[in-house]
Amino acid sequence: MTIAPATIHIVDDDRSFRVAMARLLRAAGYRVVVHESCERLLADLPDEEASCILLDMRMPELDGLDVQGRLNEIGSSLPIVFLTGHASAQAGVQAIKAGAEDVLTKPVSKSTLLAAVERALTRHRQRIDERSKSAVLASTSFSTHLPIEPAGGLDARFCEVMDAAPVMIWVSGPDKQCVWFNLPWLAFTGREMREEIGNGWSEGVHPKDFDRCLETYVSHFDARKEFRMEYRLRRHDGTYRWIDDTGIPRFARDGSFLGYIGSCTDIHEHRETQSELRHRLLEIARLTRRVDAAAIASLFAHELNQPLAAILSNVEAAELDLKNLPAPGGLKDILFDVRRDNQRAAQIIRQMQMLLRNDEPELREIDLNNVVGVVHEILRPHAADIGVEMKMRPWRSTLAVRADPTWLQQVVLNLALNAFDATSSNSPGQRRIMMETRPVGRSKAGLSVSDTGAEIPEQDLAGIFDAFASRRGGGFGLSTSRGIVEAFGGKIWATNVTGGGVAFQLTLPSFGERRTAQ
Repeated sequence: MTIAPATIHIVDDDRSFRVAMARLLRAAGYRVVVHESCERLLADLPDEEASCILLDMRMPELDGLDVQGRLNEIGSSLPIVFLTGHASAQAGVQAIKAGAEDVLTKPVSKSTLLAAVERALTRHRQRIDERSKSAVLASTSFSTHLPIEPAGGLDARFCEVMDAAPVMIWVSGPDKQCVWFNLPWLAFTGREMREEIGNGWSEGVHPKDFDRCLETYVSHFDARKEFRMEYRLRRHDGTYRWIDDTGIPRFARDGSFLGYIGSCTDIHEHRETQSELRHRLLEIARLTRRVDAAAIASLFAHELNQPLAAILSNVEAAELDLKNLPAPGGLKDILFDVRRDNQRAAQIIRQMQMLLRNDEPELREIDLNNVVGVVHEILRPHAADIGVEMKMRPWRSTLAVRADPTWLQQVVLNLALNAFDATSSNSPGQRRIMMETRPVGRSKAGLSVSDTGAEIPEQDLAGIFDAFASRRGGGFGLSTSRGIVEAFGGKIWATNVTGGGVAFQLTLPSFGERRTAQ
């Protein structure tokens, strides 16, 4: 039996392009029908058997997208491949969403054009075969018990498009059971669809992440809310990789709930990099707290110099008196030893002060929002691990200040870590921290780090940043933070929050303002 060649309908308002395309497709073995306008195509609607439309997207009067819409309205399943020389990416996406097989940009190579046409025809034949099978099943007594569409209200076109997506995609039904996974998911896990549907996918979740993952999924599913979570998923080679999974509820046109659709990306390398960065910066935070101890040592050194100076003066006075008085022979030796030990102690203190001397900060224009954002990203996983709900509320526009970004990050890091410590005795669900930036008047930028921990006694608030003060049983870093903020011409203080907790607040001069103490 001889199989008739497929018919390709070319619709384009440029005559030379129509002729060139017709020659190319005829040479490739196709039957070609040429239409100089969209109106001509609609007036003589092609047969749907073994046909494909090559459609110019932008034409006078009726354009390609309009034709696509009209064909969809009358229920036509003719495959459409768009050809365009200057359509926007948005128009291309709109065409694909409406069912186009492909969107090609002029000029298009022979191989690209023929491959797109053949793909469109192959899919079209498959759809015709599926409709034929469905018609046969519908004529049997048991056909009413067989689903015509894939599970979960999905159609073949949706699944086909999602299989080509660069991310892993899953779909669940209204009963929380997963009904479909795209090819990238199956390639990642190395499992078949029948193994993943239902609750099968959860077998690949790391045991340490399973309970948290399931709780997030179920709680948001019941509330019909969008969710986002990170967990480790077993790859086809047996290794666990960190996955960023986002799920959103889906609804039918009549508003009925259909389930969820989710997309996953592999963030393993990114998370490892961030983990290393967090480790280093948390180590810096611990070192900074040691700097407080060093500052205390420096204060001791300063205070010890005073009595040492007095001792030396007294020794010298005694030596002067001994010149005019007879004295036991050993007294001069004793005074000499006291002078020598005094000088040795003073030299040790001078060496300590030299070791504790800090380098000057590198001042430049920075955005306070960015500084707080970096610290938030550093601490967010740590906060989740210890059960702290940590939120950031940045100002809607740039808050430019003149400061050293590393030093200022250290201040925010110290305040956040102290807030973590302050909420450690709270019950689960009551450990919350908020970091908020905002302008203060016309010449300052402000930051507030508030927590739900215990309040600070009013009489202690004024001295909380002193070198020997401690916050609610601990809190190195506050005196250093004050020194850094004041070095940048700012001010820092703490207040108790109505309803419980403490807010640490600081202000810095906006960029361009004179750097003076507030």
